[in-house]
Amino acid sequence: MIEKTYAYDVQALHQIEQEVFLNEPFALSQASFYYHVKKGMLYKAVLDGVIVGYILWLRRKNSYRLYSLAIKPEYRGQNIASQLLSESLKMLDKHTFTLEVRKSNSKAIALYEKFGFKIKKELNSYYDNEDGLWMKLER
Repeated sequence: MIEKTYAYDVQALHQIEQEVFLNEPFALSQASFYYHVKKGMLYKAVLDGVIVGYILWLRRKNSYRLYSLAIKPEYRGQNIASQLLSESLKMLDKHTFTLEVRKSNSKAIALYEKFGFKIKKELNSYYDNEDGLWMKLER
């Protein structure tokens, strides 16, 4: 179900991005997806041959940053985000992981806390119209 991504996946990944992050200034372009597929820290969730979500990690010197996690709206509530997070964490070789999340996104915050992420800092006006939270996991 959780698999590495390839260039032929980019169109489907970009479609999910457009669906989930419609009108968001940080939404990834199709070219960005090609770049991240080459870097190898972009994983997809596949159900019945359909890409239903993805997770993108960015490598830092001593850590990884969770840049984006998206599930097609019609597939939410099926534990896919948990599986993406769980499986991708197993594939990464660092011990420190960080992310930013909207302060109002209680479902995402609960998911991250389930995996041991802790809120470390409030990010005032991080998003266009909202504060964010910076979370960290050390294992």
